[in-house]
Amino acid sequence: MSTWAYAKLTKKRASAPAGTSTSSSPPGLGTYIDMVAALVPAEVLALHAVVLSLTSKIGLDQDGNSITTITYPETLRMAFYVLVAFSIVLYLLPRPPMKKISDYLRAAIPPAAFAAWTMLQKPSALDVVWPSLQETPRLVAAILAAVLLGALAKALADKADNTAPTEANR
Repeated sequence: MSTWAYAKLTKKRASAPAGTSTSSSPPGLGTYIDMVAALVPAEVLALHAVVLSLTSKIGLDQDGNSITTITYPETLRMAFYVLVAFSIVLYLLPRPPMKKISDYLRAAIPPAAFAAWTMLQKPSALDVVWPSLQETPRLVAAILAAVLLGALAKALADKADNTAPTEANR
């Protein structure tokens, strides 16, 4: 999906009359779509893939197995933090001013989801940001993060659907 789309969905829900954004008012979609959009920050995942390809090389080990070597770890580390920040900016640009705690929680979901995606992918920028994180805790953390972030995104979308719009959201 898209962080940008997540922000636009939230904006439409916030400006719709209470209880109508899933049916008769824009966006006219169930709140599960918000959950998917929030959990798949496609823009930063695509940029991460490009950056990873530029900061690593694929070769073969002595046994002929494919191995990826990170050739520019500091660049990849910096890119991770820039991509986290970029995912926040992508959410904030199409949104009205942030006034409520729920606005800040929504803005935190895409960067947290991006971090979880990097936990699932090996290699990723997370390998230089947190090199000591072992595989099992890494995968368990990513799975738990996905469940918790998905539930949070769904709850916040339901809340936006059931809240009357304010002048700032119109």
